[in-house]
Amino acid sequence: MKKLYLSIILTFLMSGCSAIGLQPNIQHHQQNTISTVHPRAQLVAASTSLVGELDMVNVRFGTVGQLQRAEVSIQNLSNKRYSLEYLYTWEDQQGFAINQNVVWKRFTLAPRAVKSFQTIGPTPDAYKVNMTVRLPDDIFIHQYITSPKR
Repeated sequence: MKKLYLSIILTFLMSGCSAIGLQPNIQHHQQNTISTVHPRAQLVAASTSLVGELDMVNVRFGTVGQLQRAEVSIQNLSNKRYSLEYLYTWEDQQGFAINQNVVWKRFTLAPRAVKSFQTIGPTPDAYKVNMTVRLPDDIFIHQYITSPKR
């Protein structure tokens, strides 16, 4: 009887603990995260249509005095020409946001082209950089074009 109980327990354990909700330590990312190939840099698409169209390559970090400097290159994987906007945010080693400055900057990315961007961390605590890319939301331009002339 002891052997039966032991074999049931071993079978249960060998079949995987996921049946009762125990999972290995899996890190989950946002759905629109394009690339996390570098442990200190992440590329996120704020426009879902960009997922699979762009990639982050050639990530480099250095220092300028006591501040961190990062260079991130973005590659257009498609045959489309994109007019895009990007935004950098920095985090400390514990993942807390540092001096977030929400300023979107525009750039153009030709088909299959690679473009490099540099940023300097706002404080000596800056450790990780996140680059968010989106299609421009020109609501005011669209309203101006479509509004009737007065």
